[in-house]
Amino acid sequence: MLNPISFMKAMRNPQKFLEEITKSNEVMSNPMAKNAIEMYRNGDSKGLQEFAENVCKEKGTTPDEIRKSIMQRCNLR
Repeated sequence: MLNPISFMKAMRNPQKFLEEITKSNEVMSNPMAKNAIEMYRNGDSKGLQEFAENVCKEKGTTPDEIRKSIMQRCNLR
């Protein structure tokens, strides 16, 4: 798992980040992660949004709460 600073650096180039994480056996052996990566590669933004919303529901949160938490942790406004 990336620490927050490494994650922010990696997200400067999302395509490179995606290629790097797909090399991880841990990520690619996770069916949910593999499905999300395939949706991203296929340009299925609606599917990705539904995926994110479903994961949030399972965790008892919302995408907006996650976004707010990330912004606070990274001192972004």
